[in-house]
Amino acid sequence: MRRLIRARLFRALAAGLVLAAVSLPAAAQAVFPNQGTVGLVPPPGMAEIPNVSGFEDREARAAILILELPVAAFGEISTTFRPESLQNQGVTIESQRDLTLGGGEKAILLTGYQSVGANALKKWILFAAGKHATAMVTVQFPEAASARYPDSVVEAALKSVVFRAPPSQEEMLARLPFTIGDLQGYKVLQVLGGSAVLLSKGDAAAGPAGALPYFIVAIARGEIREDDRDSLARRAIASVPGVKNLRVERGGALRIGGQPGYELLGAAEDIQSGKPLKVVQWLRFGRATYLRMVGVAPADGFSTDFDSMRALRDSIEPR
Repeated sequence: MRRLIRARLFRALAAGLVLAAVSLPAAAQAVFPNQGTVGLVPPPGMAEIPNVSGFEDREARAAILILELPVAAFGEISTTFRPESLQNQGVTIESQRDLTLGGGEKAILLTGYQSVGANALKKWILFAAGKHATAMVTVQFPEAASARYPDSVVEAALKSVVFRAPPSQEEMLARLPFTIGDLQGYKVLQVLGGSAVLLSKGDAAAGPAGALPYFIVAIARGEIREDDRDSLARRAIASVPGVKNLRVERGGALRIGGQPGYELLGAAEDIQSGKPLKVVQWLRFGRATYLRMVGVAPADGFSTDFDSMRALRDSIEPR
């Protein structure tokens, strides 16, 4: 678990998105970008980034990025994190101190700069321990924008970080551009980008293997011609997450919900444990959009999982 948290943390630190903040009105309300569980009081002139947990000021080439990590990540950071770890990313940390946020949450604030070619970018990184998640909030902007974004204003924005309870399963499903009438015992693990959902009967906290079986539903725009459907389906199934050595065993056209569809079934292995898996993918084609539905389960007992996945599939309808 520690290895998984550490890998996710340093992938996030390496992303290098450009971030920033300006003056904070005294009575302003926290905004939770991308409908997340971590929010802050955005500076005037900063707008939410569509489909991203953050804010931006394009004119100043500045933004604020919020990343939600597992609760256990804060303990990992506070006990093992060292500023030297960021040097490989060109980030130099000049100061590190502990904070307590308005809600009583513990936080760690790092300040410094990042070298990008010949340019120096001012940088702040805040880690905060919430009840349901650890927040990583990064602020970064060009040195030339320092007059517009004084240190005191940036810190005020970071100290305004607040947490709220995660949305209920019903609230998460209500955000999607499709409905699911029968979950077949699956639970929502995550809504992805407002157009997809990851469902599971397992425990995601136990790692990828613990989340099995899982089911992904996504909707995409595009009118797919009949002679392109097989190639699209095969390209799509090759990108199923968490599996390796995928081999398509059979498939073909069928009807789903009265619309044309395409089914592929294959065998694969778990990307970490190597255990045998079965994968099924259905595409359902509409006039301007198509649904993609993917199920992954252990090879043992897949026939039962397949029946459940097929019933789930048949209960999905675009809004």
